[in-house]
Amino acid sequence: MEVKFCPRCGTPVQSLLRFGTLRPACPACGFIHFANPRVAVVLFVADGERVLLVKRKVAPEKGGWALAAGFVEYGEAPEAAAVREMKEETGLDVVVERMLGLSFNEADKVIVLLYQARATGGVLGANDDVEEACWFTGAELPELAFDSTRRTVKAWLEGEL
Repeated sequence: MEVKFCPRCGTPVQSLLRFGTLRPACPACGFIHFANPRVAVVLFVADGERVLLVKRKVAPEKGGWALAAGFVEYGEAPEAAAVREMKEETGLDVVVERMLGLSFNEADKVIVLLYQARATGGVLGANDDVEEACWFTGAELPELAFDSTRRTVKAWLEGEL
């Protein structure tokens, strides 16, 4: 995000050396803009021999099948974001059981938290930015979007999850 004006006082920011690097900073009040990465949550949900996947309605990978995912809102705990995203995208209520991993998407500057969750209720359907939401057995798997989805589903198929 390009910052042109100080959010505190409205003065045009300048590229100033702050904490060892050039950063947008306000020469009037001293505000420094730190371009922090965003945080996303991804949910792996299995039910016996089936895994839950969603068909994406939006880019990236529009039309591809992936694990349900979304961004953590400011001030929101990652586990709460995972529960919210699952409800928004699939209509299912889940309980987060454990974190499976953490990665960094260099291209998008996103920290990705992968959680395993268990469905506890709700009605499965496609909502929000999802075209379809379906349970698949290992034999029925569609073409998967995203390397992270492929790695996670592969680990599940190999009994590692």
